[in-house]
Amino acid sequence: MEIEREIINGNGLKVPCVTFKPSNPIGAVVAVHGYGGLKEEMMGVAWHMAEKGFVVGAIDLRGHGEHPFDLDRDILLDIETAISHFRPFGKVTAVGHSLGGRLSLISSADHAIGISPALDKIFTPQTMGFLEERRGYRVHKSNCNISEIVNDLPLFQSDENKSLIIYGSRDIPEIMSNCAKLKSEGTQVVQIENALHNDIFLFGPTFETVTRKLHEWYV
Repeated sequence: MEIEREIINGNGLKVPCVTFKPSNPIGAVVAVHGYGGLKEEMMGVAWHMAEKGFVVGAIDLRGHGEHPFDLDRDILLDIETAISHFRPFGKVTAVGHSLGGRLSLISSADHAIGISPALDKIFTPQTMGFLEERRGYRVHKSNCNISEIVNDLPLFQSDENKSLIIYGSRDIPEIMSNCAKLKSEGTQVVQIENALHNDIFLFGPTFETVTRKLHEWYV
């Protein structure tokens, strides 16, 4: 398997990426971190997906990691630029955590997996305080904050043939509530036992759930 650092160019952007390229790939995946994260956090799940035959690009969103732009309302352009970049390898699935999960689910990818996705437009002051305390110090910010950005994003429209949502049994309360509601309405939703919001993308059961769904969609 080849692993390389690259800069994805498109839409006037330069999106930092680490790409995993197995031999004879069966499709492509864009892996997207959450608020306060960076591409390196997603390399565990990226490696597992690449081992199953997918080209995987783990990217930095603007305001994070090595991305040259500060955080702003055009954040969805980063994932869309990456999706376009990987289309020569076939169908593209977006797999993201938290904010990255929301972006994945509303993106133009052929399929999407949201891991503990931030689906609400408004979160409680307690949740926002948690995010800023635990994650916000790693974000390069512009004049707008994460609350404004999340509020401006389109809402997720469920499609059982296109999307899967994964969340933890010890996740953020709003996320747990939204996921339970979506499951009752027929969306494909899987709960990972004992997983917290900040570690669910590192769990073996999460890797297994993601790779199993990818093979259902592609194979």
